[in-house]
Amino acid sequence: MKILKLHPLMTVSLLQMQFQRLLNCNVTVYIKHSLANAFDTLKEAGLDEADMVEHPIDETLSLREFEEELEEKYNFSLELCKTDSKPFLNKSLRLFQLGEPKVNTQALPDILVPNVNPPFPGLSASL
Repeated sequence: MKILKLHPLMTVSLLQMQFQRLLNCNVTVYIKHSLANAFDTLKEAGLDEADMVEHPIDETLSLREFEEELEEKYNFSLELCKTDSKPFLNKSLRLFQLGEPKVNTQALPDILVPNVNPPFPGLSASL
């Protein structure tokens, strides 16, 4: 099970690193409806806890449900984003779907890729 760790002195950038590691996505945090910068702390964003909190991540939740759960429980606003920091358009996507590797359908097997630089007999590779 994946555990999200929150501490009032944790910066937004550390929270983002956790989300990247745990869920393969990014997160934006808001302070009073304005985008927080990377050096703002979770206390400044509204986290009321005094000590570290460990929050188990239920990966069957949708993005929307997970965002709402964290906002209600810890009193700060956030939004899950793609790794390029653009918000997800499909908030009904499940958390476990974020970590799925993307299949490259354009990849060709080595046998079908022409060899651009065929080796010439008698020449060394160090030319």
